[in-house]
Amino acid sequence: MSKILSIGITSYKRMNELVRCINSIGTKYVDDIEILVSEDHSPQSAQLKAEVEKMKESSPYDIRFTTNEVNLGYDRNLGAIIQKCRGDYIFFMSDDDIVFEGCIDRLIPILKQNGEKCGVLYGPFIYSRDKTRDRVRSCNGYISAGEENAAKYVYDSILFSGLIFKKKFVQDFDASQFVNYNYFQVYLFLQMMFRYGAYYINEPMVVCVGDGENAYGISDSSGGNQLLANRKSVKSNLEFNRTLIKTIRKFDEETGCHIIKAFEKQYSLHSYSGLSMAREEGIKYFEEYWDMLKKLDMRMYPVSYAYYLILRIFGTKKAEILMSKLRKLVKKE
Repeated sequence: MSKILSIGITSYKRMNELVRCINSIGTKYVDDIEILVSEDHSPQSAQLKAEVEKMKESSPYDIRFTTNEVNLGYDRNLGAIIQKCRGDYIFFMSDDDIVFEGCIDRLIPILKQNGEKCGVLYGPFIYSRDKTRDRVRSCNGYISAGEENAAKYVYDSILFSGLIFKKKFVQDFDASQFVNYNYFQVYLFLQMMFRYGAYYINEPMVVCVGDGENAYGISDSSGGNQLLANRKSVKSNLEFNRTLIKTIRKFDEETGCHIIKAFEKQYSLHSYSGLSMAREEGIKYFEEYWDMLKKLDMRMYPVSYAYYLILRIFGTKKAEILMSKLRKLVKKE
């Protein structure tokens, strides 16, 4: 039976987190949604299936548990969700995040009234650790199609939880081209923004918990990449950024766009955070991080070099005092 919305949950070896994610889904539009779990052939596949089947017995929702025949990895598992789901729209979720309370009740009417006109819908998410919001924008409603807005909002696609794609627009894109990129959703987001535009809902969609055991770098498909596996290391972020840049460049090559230029500027402005965390690990680690940063396949703007010098000379604590004063000055002006 066709559904309006499929909530597609990527799953790998995380029992408690998956149960929590499924339990976070609630709506009065019971007949309009399905919950689809795409388990990526982990060693715990049988146990995960048994637990979800038990939940299904007492749930009012249409819950389906599927297991990939082999370990596909992140990108191809997203592709598998697109092919498996029966909904007109696909709400991507990581098994270690949760759906924000009341989100689905607000979303279904919007899909019924406005979704047909755009390729992707999304809204803010909340970090569970400190309750801050991200993916916050001043717009509320349609974002027009085209390269300018694709470039402007590319950062909104980094977290895949809470991104909602229209199935008929994304079902023909081949996820197998993105093995171990870990950013297939960024490619889809750019394609949808460029071709069809988006709908921004100025209400929280998900809570980013991100507390599950990391599957990147340790699963069969990911090739034993230790930089991906150690998410506590700030250097790990650079390894993820390397393939993020590849993803954006791939989109540009296919479409003739120049999203990477806008991204380079945004990335340079955002580079202080990573540099600051690296500086806290000591000067040697900081220099290693800086060398890795410069080797990314992108242009670094002068602001990144300014961040480097400030942190190199003053250290993290004094640099943060200086940066705070600079931010207040810029805001005042």
